[in-house]
Amino acid sequence: MLAILILLVLLLLVLTSWLLLVKDCKTFNVPGPTPLPLIGNGHLFITKSRDFLKLLHRFRDEYGNAYRVHLLHTAYVVVSHPKYMEGLMSSTELITKGYSYYFLRPWLGDGLLTSTGHRWRTSRKFLTPAFHFNILQNFLPVFLKNEKILIKKLQNYTDGKAFDAFPIIALTALDNVTESIMGVSFDAQNNSESKYVKAIESLSKILSLRMRNPFVGEDPIFNLLPYKKVQDEATEILHSHTKKVINLRRDELQKSNINSFNENTDLGIKNKHAFLDLLLLSEIDGKQIDDEHVREEVDTFMFEGHDTTTSGICFALYCLSKHPEVQEKILEEQKNIFGDNLDRDPTYAEVQQMKYLELVIKESLRIYPSVPLIERLVTKDTEIDGLKIRKDTSVIVNIFEMHRNPDIYDNPMEFRPERFEAASASMAKNAFSWLAFSAGPRNCIGQKFAMMEMKVTIASIIKNFVLMPEYEQDIGLCAELILRSDNGVKLKLKPRDKKC
Repeated sequence: MLAILILLVLLLLVLTSWLLLVKDCKTFNVPGPTPLPLIGNGHLFITKSRDFLKLLHRFRDEYGNAYRVHLLHTAYVVVSHPKYMEGLMSSTELITKGYSYYFLRPWLGDGLLTSTGHRWRTSRKFLTPAFHFNILQNFLPVFLKNEKILIKKLQNYTDGKAFDAFPIIALTALDNVTESIMGVSFDAQNNSESKYVKAIESLSKILSLRMRNPFVGEDPIFNLLPYKKVQDEATEILHSHTKKVINLRRDELQKSNINSFNENTDLGIKNKHAFLDLLLLSEIDGKQIDDEHVREEVDTFMFEGHDTTTSGICFALYCLSKHPEVQEKILEEQKNIFGDNLDRDPTYAEVQQMKYLELVIKESLRIYPSVPLIERLVTKDTEIDGLKIRKDTSVIVNIFEMHRNPDIYDNPMEFRPERFEAASASMAKNAFSWLAFSAGPRNCIGQKFAMMEMKVTIASIIKNFVLMPEYEQDIGLCAELILRSDNGVKLKLKPRDKKC
């Protein structure tokens, strides 16, 4: 009798779930795979990390540039065309990040990446001056110092054997963001076993797994799995590192008897530590910023300021390794800027003159965007270029797929930096066809910082080495918060003859 009752309850649960999912599908005017009772389309997303982007590509081929999926009973709409991106990302109202960002909160809390509403608006307005171009100029000596350490390390890899550039570049990027924005040096490049970098890598894998696999994503299930312990340990390492950065800078300010932030003094607009000092010394809504808020913002920028840049640099080098003619054009531009003395440090103005290198970086970020997917929560019933999206739906912006869309870019897999020149017809189609730094109100606040860092690093590598490809490597692209390769980004180097 009990078994029959349980069976009836299960059948009723399945039937109710099915009816709710069918009804929910009808609220959308976009196609998608048929959901199953209880699990929706969740079973389709039990994939390896390297297969996730391929799965989304298959869906786009089958359903078009906008389609609907259900993970359990949660609806998602995935878009991969600029006509949809523009209405969504240019909105000043649709600024709330999607459900997947919930998984970042144990690490990043309510920082600029994950916050919304009043908290986000006040933080964004408050922190923007820390990335004023006058302040960016003060970061250049830091980038140049760390670039020299990187070049010295890379000289150990000129034996013709392939090596993974990702962990090496990651340490350089970590030193750059810690020392420039935070004002504290940890010398990570000379500590190749950096716990911080390894913790981010572990956490990225777990968080991306939770984002794409709805069964692991649910807290009651996740908390029972061994991933939970790994996540907690990695988060503790990252938080401890951040608190150390904050305390070191706080001690420096106290020793200097500095207790207020004035943008009209050297502590303000000319201060290379403006970001952290803003957080430690200023007020928001008439109140001093509490330690947890400072920690959340610092964690956010430590992650966004080094992991995304690492991905951008590594995949640019990967593209260049397969295109020696592009390397030569970069070198020619460097000679035009520096003359006979290629070893001289560039000035800030000279970095801005590296126009062709900028085209190269933009093209590599098109094919290999550092952040392949972003997500917004639709907080009211909305129509975007004919798409009817109901309230509480998460919209996934598939930047990776759009950047490779042949309807947007001719021969999309051809590495052709010239397509980003001002007169390029392909770029005139839609300003939202290239989203490497996002767009609209929630665009990347540090994009000029990242572009300058990438220019300095890549230019120096090209001036010192000839990049060669590892033809046999399987790049194995993974969307793990940032774009990674599960086999590493492998290159070969040989010293460049500077007399040529």
